[in-house]
Amino acid sequence: MKNLTFLFLMVSGAFTVSGQSPVGNWKMLSHLATYDGKTFDSHAALLNQRPCASKIVYRITSDGNYRLDASSSGCDASYVNIQQRLYSKNVWKIDGSKIFIGGKEGIGHTYTLTFSGDKMIWKSEYGDVITYQNL
Repeated sequence: MKNLTFLFLMVSGAFTVSGQSPVGNWKMLSHLATYDGKTFDSHAALLNQRPCASKIVYRITSDGNYRLDASSSGCDASYVNIQQRLYSKNVWKIDGSKIFIGGKEGIGHTYTLTFSGDKMIWKSEYGDVITYQNL
């Protein structure tokens, strides 16, 4: 029984950080990136070109999938199709405070994951910071 309890705690811990889980529906608030010594918000730049992108939902499911849902965004069909296809096979996995986002073959990005209230923050080793808000 002790082994079963330990296994349950280990598996549960694999999907949470400080008692919080990334599973759910999220809206991207910002994607700060640094290039040539300058920091900019690539998400804000996208919203300037495509305001409809503010209605895109990022779905992180308990079965390990990470999907972009632009079906109700109001963006043009070609943009919706391209974006959803790009995210159609993405998976996620947590190891301690690190979250991996990418393909099943292991190609992707790893971020340090933190939560603050209804916000989820991903920080890359390259300085990118992506902030999501829980819907």
